Amino acid sequence: MKINKVLAQEIADKVMSVIPYKVNIMDENGLIIGSGDKKRVDTIHEGAVSAIEQGTMVTIYKPEGSSKPGVNIPIHFQNKTIGVIGISGDPRIVAPFAELVRVTAELLIDQEFLFKEKRIKEQMMEEFLYHWVFRNNEYDTAFFNNAEAIGVNLKLIRKAVILKGKLRKQPSLFAQEFTFKLNQESQLFIVPDTSDIVYRLEPLISQDSKVGIGDRHEILAKSVQEAKRAIEISENLKFAQIICDYPQLKFIDYLTNKNVAFDEIIPFYAQLDENQKGQELLETLLCFIENSGDMNAISYKLHIHRNSLAYRLQRIEILTNKNPKKFIDLFQLFTGYVLYKMKHSSS
Repeated sequence: MKINKVLAQEIADKVMSVIPYKVNIMDENGLIIGSGDKKRVDTIHEGAVSAIEQGTMVTIYKPEGSSKPGVNIPIHFQNKTIGVIGISGDPRIVAPFAELVRVTAELLIDQEFLFKEKRIKEQMMEEFLYHWVFRNNEYDTAFFNNAEAIGVNLKLIRKAVILKGKLRKQPSLFAQEFTFKLNQESQLFIVPDTSDIVYRLEPLISQDSKVGIGDRHEILAKSVQEAKRAIEISENLKFAQIICDYPQLKFIDYLTNKNVAFDEIIPFYAQLDENQKGQELLETLLCFIENSGDMNAISYKLHIHRNSLAYRLQRIEILTNKNPKKFIDLFQLFTGYVLYKMKHSSS
């Protein structure tokens, strides 16, 4: 640990805020690097050189070369002399401050060292998390060693949880839980499969947020992609729920990535989207699905008479040759809608 000029001046300023005397901070060679008298910076302090050589406090009673009357006390870090702190003034008056000043300086140096050490560990963690999040291939020995060095247990099966939106405050994280900022609006939480992080997040997020949950995987990147996909599916299909669990949406994702033969239905949705009447039919179909075909609930939700609802369902059947009241037909209608919305949103 070396004392740099910024830290040296900080120590000098803090000590001088407590005692009414000029203070100098010298490095391990006796060079003044912080001072209450800026003109003395970058000059050699002979009293400091003597203090370093003798390893003890040196008192100067009369001006000697570049040294003024006062006391010079070695500063230690981990049993090594790394500098000297000097107090200018009548030695009989300033000497009683010597021990207090030395302890203050060493505490500030210890604090700076711990801060730097913490920052280095944080940077190592950030770098590791970045590689972990985006690494798709298997983890090799070097990667396991890097993880162990910063306290990450790669043997745990994990899942990714992504919050898209704002947090009122950060949730408490438990052992082996980590967080990583994906971008300005999305934060990733890397947690063991058994974690209740979603339960902890729910009270802290707004109603317009989305929480994507990936499935459990040995390779974290797979779960991260699933959590992203869960949010994407939910947003594209305008699902109301905040929590988007990929295992529950996997079927939709499968459909959108396979060449399923719904070509005759997809154009139907494209045509409906083009005019207001068509959009009414779309709204009716979605409400029919969401309310499990309960005609009273659907009529109430859409603010229309049951006869109007029956007419709309009949129109859908005429246009598609699919009866929404038949399960197989309804499945095809819903699947066609999902495919249309997912492909339309990504194009």
